[in-house]
Amino acid sequence: MTAQSPERIILDGRPHALYAQPLYRLLKSFRIDPGQYGECWTTANYRGYIATWDIADGYLRLLHLDVLGRECEESPIPLELRTKLLRAGAARDFPLPAHWFTGRLRIKLGRRLIYSHQGYSHWFERERVITLKQGRVVRVREVDTKAMLEWHLKRHPEMVDFLNGKDRGMPGPLVWFDNSDDDDWEADWWPPDFGPEEYRALLAHAVSAEPASSS
Repeated sequence: MTAQSPERIILDGRPHALYAQPLYRLLKSFRIDPGQYGECWTTANYRGYIATWDIADGYLRLLHLDVLGRECEESPIPLELRTKLLRAGAARDFPLPAHWFTGRLRIKLGRRLIYSHQGYSHWFERERVITLKQGRVVRVREVDTKAMLEWHLKRHPEMVDFLNGKDRGMPGPLVWFDNSDDDDWEADWWPPDFGPEEYRALLAHAVSAEPASSS
């Protein structure tokens, strides 16, 4: 399996790669296939879309969805798909509370240490794991995955040569040390049609749409 394009989650006002698919169950339950609305198919994104999420007031929310355009770039969804999503999520507009989702979100932090050409199996310096029940956050923990990797390599020093591309034979697993220094590549990874200004406007609209509390 090819390495998959991650989802996107906005934390502290900036994008991060999200290695989970919170939308899967909703799409499956209502037989919605966003990929059929795209113009490109790629083994790097079997699901056919990239969703953008955030967490507000302890709840996961779907902010935005793009399908794959002609060059497999992110492209706005058509009105038909938008309508289907809102109807399935029992919402009138975005952001869409992810009440259907129970599971874990894995958010990779820091520099990528190991590239793995399979699914969501890259190895980063740290990983934030958020556990949710029916869309509500019930636990947040941060894992020092760099320390875990260092411990494993001390116990299995032969893996160092393997990950450096030595003595692996062919064909072999497509996994290796990532020596790039870019630990902040996600900082500008906004959807092309949904940037920081659109995000702030969405937040402001969501606040203004809340019913006023009675005194």
